[in-house]
Amino acid sequence: MKKIIYIFLGISALFSCKHELELPSWNIDLVIPVVHSRLSINNLISDSTTNIDQNESGIISLIFKEELININLDTLIKIDAIADEQTHTLDSASFADVIISDTATLGESINKIPLLSLVLPNGSSNIIPAIPSIASNDTISINASEYFETMNLYQGTLKLDIKNEYPTDISNISLTLINATNQNIIATFLFPLIPTGTTVSDSVSIAGQILDENLFAILDNMDVNASNGAVLIDYSDAIITTITISDIGITEATAIFPEQQLTETLKEHTFDLGGVQLNEVGIKSGTVTVNVLSTLPNGKMIYNIPSLKKNGVSFSSGDIIIPQATGTELTTFEFNFEGYKLDLTGEENRNGGDTINTIYTESFTFIDYTGTLETINATDSFYSYIEFDLTPEYATGFLGTDTISFGPEIIESDIFDFIQSGSIDFEQADMSININNFIGADMGLQITNLSSTNENTEVNASIDNNFIYEINRAQNIDNQINSTLTQINFEGDKLLEIFPNKFNTSATFYLNPYGQNVIEDFLYPEFTLDANINIEVPLKVNANNLTLVDTSEIEINEISNYEIQKVFFNIENGFPLDIKLKILLLDVNDIIIDTLVQDINIDAAQVDVNNIVVNNQMTTVEVDYQDFTNVKKAILISSLNTIPNNEYISLYSNYEIDIAISAKINKLLSK
Repeated sequence: MKKIIYIFLGISALFSCKHELELPSWNIDLVIPVVHSRLSINNLISDSTTNIDQNESGIISLIFKEELININLDTLIKIDAIADEQTHTLDSASFADVIISDTATLGESINKIPLLSLVLPNGSSNIIPAIPSIASNDTISINASEYFETMNLYQGTLKLDIKNEYPTDISNISLTLINATNQNIIATFLFPLIPTGTTVSDSVSIAGQILDENLFAILDNMDVNASNGAVLIDYSDAIITTITISDIGITEATAIFPEQQLTETLKEHTFDLGGVQLNEVGIKSGTVTVNVLSTLPNGKMIYNIPSLKKNGVSFSSGDIIIPQATGTELTTFEFNFEGYKLDLTGEENRNGGDTINTIYTESFTFIDYTGTLETINATDSFYSYIEFDLTPEYATGFLGTDTISFGPEIIESDIFDFIQSGSIDFEQADMSININNFIGADMGLQITNLSSTNENTEVNASIDNNFIYEINRAQNIDNQINSTLTQINFEGDKLLEIFPNKFNTSATFYLNPYGQNVIEDFLYPEFTLDANINIEVPLKVNANNLTLVDTSEIEINEISNYEIQKVFFNIENGFPLDIKLKILLLDVNDIIIDTLVQDINIDAAQVDVNNIVVNNQMTTVEVDYQDFTNVKKAILISSLNTIPNNEYISLYSNYEIDIAISAKINKLLSK
């Protein structure tokens, strides 16, 4: 019966309002979430570079590692590029000898006299009578075109050799050498006697002479002496005349020059490495650059570094053909040194070849054979500028007794960024510097400054330490580098309790502090020396207003047409620490626009006799707050205090503060 009455009343009400054309509306009360945040050590520092560790029982430790020092090859050894500059001119060049021969056979001489061939037939055995003036003003053509077209000499020597293969002596030889072009007499030679089977020589200076390709000699006189009894008449027996032009210095020449070496430069170059004494360097990358400028029409160069080897083979440039310069622009040739080993003990097998830091090189310049006439003169030159540039892969020898300073260095840290204020006393804070030495040399380390800074509070702390720590050398066993590890430990409480965001360091390394070792030093760039600062802080603390901060998004603004009646706080404290909670409200630009609560006291969680949490503490609070219109975020600030204040409390990974904020709202609904 009641249901029927309700339906009737509802229909009546519906029809009675129809004429007003209004939609129905009503108010409802809702409880909606505003903020939900869990504050733990883990999630507070999850965005930092600090690592979190926990032991088997769950106690949290903060871990911070950062490179402190890195020594590389450039720090210890700086091998500067070196250059070798040379200029070669033709006035310092040595040209190959010019050798021209002429043969006059016995048969030719006999046939010059009528009927003498009948008296002295070839192959017979006869007495050769004395024949005076068998040669008188005879002309001998000398063709030098194989060697030159013309040569203007500022120095030179002409040597005449006459070999007598006749079966009898010859005597009273007079020979004049004449230049065909200008008929100038080049030289005159006199030989009173040339016994059979012998050679006589004479030489004259031809400095200042001009020689043409067409020379001729006038045999002014030659007598044939009577033989000593019967001799074999062999028409092939001959008098051989050889002209040799040596010690040639050319003012100008047009010639078909044979390949010939002009200069030879053997040289040692020393790298300035201070007190470092290197025997060998492996080359990771590097070049030798040969820059040349030659006015020669057919210049060539060979550049060797015998002490630079790859797979046991010494470096050689091979033939470098140099184009004739048309201006002052250098021609460049570059050769790669990668993978080579460079011996730095100087020229091999020379007396005193135990030098250090020294490279030995060989440079040869040539006139290359072209088969064509070329003109050169004394002003022609061959200029070379050679550059060495290398990056070592390793170095062996004695690395010196250098003092290497590092710093001041600033190392930034966010290990305590989650702590806004307050103070904390760590029961234990381990701080160490770990030095891993891959260098084959002894060292000493002095830490001249180790301090920390909190830039927010402008507080500094430092450790006094002037002790010099020994760092042993690495070992190279069968090309396997075995490093040494040195750990320097500090009590870090003093540095860490100010919540630093920067560490300030400086140090001094003493290389080979005891001088040169009988063991050879070594250094590999990929395996050098590095030092790391390591901080490990087990979170067993005594806290005084230790302030943790977290930021959360506000969820209520997704709802429209509402009025806030109450704001509720449900707080579950899982820390064994008393907490005061403050909440600030931010707008879309992260500007603080209001304070939601100033201080909410939250009791510590219940602990057992070991101060380990056994039950979380629940706290509920109501506040009046109506306007969330422009609120986008909330900053939750928790101040933690140890109770009692003289105890150290361990912080476990499962400890957290759960903060749930909700609002009771009145929402207008319409349809």
